[in-house]
Amino acid sequence: MSKARFVDDALIGVAGIDDIDSYVDAWHDAGDTDLELHEWLGMTWDEYRLWVEKPNTLRYIVSAHRNGRTVSEELAKSTKGLALAARADSVDEVEGVLSWLQKTGRL
Repeated sequence: MSKARFVDDALIGVAGIDDIDSYVDAWHDAGDTDLELHEWLGMTWDEYRLWVEKPNTLRYIVSAHRNGRTVSEELAKSTKGLALAARADSVDEVEGVLSWLQKTGRL
Protein backbone atom coordinates (compact mmCIF):
# COMPACT_ATOMS: atom_id res chain seq x y z
CA MET A 1 0.00 0.00 0.00
CA SER A 2 1.20 3.47 -0.85
CA LYS A 3 1.77 6.14 1.81
CA ALA A 4 -0.57 8.44 -0.12
CA ARG A 5 -4.13 9.05 0.97
CA PHE A 6 -6.80 6.58 -0.04
CA VAL A 7 -8.67 9.00 -2.32
CA ASP A 8 -5.44 9.98 -4.10
CA ASP A 9 -4.50 6.32 -4.59
CA ALA A 10 -8.00 5.46 -5.79
CA LEU A 11 -7.83 8.26 -8.35
CA ILE A 12 -4.61 6.93 -9.87
CA GLY A 13 -5.69 3.30 -9.72
CA VAL A 14 -3.32 2.16 -6.98
CA ALA A 15 -6.23 1.40 -4.64
CA GLY A 16 -9.71 0.08 -5.21
CA ILE A 17 -12.86 0.84 -3.26
CA ASP A 18 -12.43 -2.37 -1.25
CA ASP A 19 -8.96 -1.27 -0.08
CA ILE A 20 -10.17 1.49 2.22
CA ASP A 21 -10.05 -0.74 5.30
CA SER A 22 -6.30 -1.16 4.78
CA TYR A 23 -5.91 2.61 4.89
CA VAL A 24 -7.96 2.82 8.08
CA ASP A 25 -5.77 0.08 9.59
CA ALA A 26 -2.63 1.97 8.54
CA TRP A 27 -3.94 5.10 10.30
CA HIS A 28 -4.51 3.09 13.48
CA ASP A 29 -1.04 1.54 13.17
CA ALA A 30 0.61 4.95 12.60
CA GLY A 31 -0.33 6.00 16.11
CA ASP A 32 1.59 9.28 16.25
CA THR A 33 0.07 11.04 13.25
CA ASP A 34 -1.42 14.51 13.64
CA LEU A 35 -3.94 13.77 10.89
CA GLU A 36 -7.55 12.97 11.65
CA LEU A 37 -8.79 9.82 9.94
CA HIS A 38 -10.79 11.73 7.33
CA GLU A 39 -7.66 13.71 6.41
CA TRP A 40 -5.58 10.52 6.28
CA LEU A 41 -8.12 9.08 3.84
CA GLY A 42 -8.16 12.28 1.74
CA MET A 43 -11.76 13.19 2.50
CA THR A 44 -13.45 16.26 3.84
CA TRP A 45 -15.23 15.88 7.16
CA ASP A 46 -18.62 15.81 5.40
CA GLU A 47 -17.45 13.16 2.93
CA TYR A 48 -16.14 11.05 5.78
CA ARG A 49 -19.40 11.36 7.73
CA LEU A 50 -21.33 10.36 4.63
CA TRP A 51 -19.09 7.33 4.04
CA VAL A 52 -19.37 6.19 7.67
CA GLU A 53 -23.15 6.43 7.59
CA LYS A 54 -23.62 5.23 4.00
CA PRO A 55 -20.58 3.09 3.00
CA ASN A 56 -21.96 2.49 -0.50
CA THR A 57 -21.33 6.18 -1.27
CA LEU A 58 -17.55 5.73 -1.35
CA ARG A 59 -17.45 5.37 -5.13
CA TYR A 60 -19.37 8.66 -5.46
CA ILE A 61 -16.93 10.38 -3.09
CA VAL A 62 -13.98 9.24 -5.21
CA SER A 63 -15.82 10.17 -8.39
CA ALA A 64 -16.57 13.64 -7.01
CA HIS A 65 -12.85 14.17 -6.40
CA ARG A 66 -12.09 12.95 -9.92
CA ASN A 67 -14.61 15.33 -11.47
CA GLY A 68 -13.96 18.35 -9.23
CA ARG A 69 -17.49 18.32 -7.80
CA THR A 70 -19.06 18.00 -4.38
CA VAL A 71 -20.57 14.63 -3.54
CA SER A 72 -24.04 16.16 -3.78
CA GLU A 73 -23.27 17.41 -7.28
CA GLU A 74 -21.82 14.03 -8.22
CA LEU A 75 -24.89 12.20 -6.96
CA ALA A 76 -27.22 14.57 -8.80
CA LYS A 77 -25.20 14.12 -12.00
CA SER A 78 -25.16 10.33 -11.50
CA THR A 79 -28.94 10.24 -11.09
CA LYS A 80 -29.42 11.93 -14.45
CA GLY A 81 -26.87 9.72 -16.18
CA LEU A 82 -28.18 6.52 -14.65
CA ALA A 83 -31.73 7.37 -15.57
CA LEU A 84 -30.62 7.70 -19.18
CA ALA A 85 -28.87 4.34 -18.95
CA ALA A 86 -32.06 2.78 -17.49
CA ARG A 87 -30.28 1.09 -14.61
CA ALA A 88 -33.15 1.20 -12.14
CA ASP A 89 -31.33 -0.39 -9.22
CA SER A 90 -28.52 2.16 -9.43
CA VAL A 91 -30.94 5.04 -9.90
CA ASP A 92 -32.84 3.92 -6.80
CA GLU A 93 -29.58 3.76 -4.84
CA VAL A 94 -28.49 7.26 -5.84
CA GLU A 95 -31.94 8.74 -5.35
CA GLY A 96 -32.07 7.11 -1.92
CA VAL A 97 -28.80 8.73 -0.90
CA LEU A 98 -29.92 12.11 -2.28
CA SER A 99 -33.17 11.82 -0.35
CA TRP A 100 -31.29 10.89 2.81
CA LEU A 101 -28.94 13.88 2.37
CA GLN A 102 -31.97 16.16 2.07
CA LYS A 103 -33.70 14.64 5.12
CA THR A 104 -30.56 15.03 7.24
CA GLY A 105 -30.11 18.65 6.14
CA ARG A 106 -26.88 17.99 4.29
CA LEU A 107 -28.22 19.01 0.93
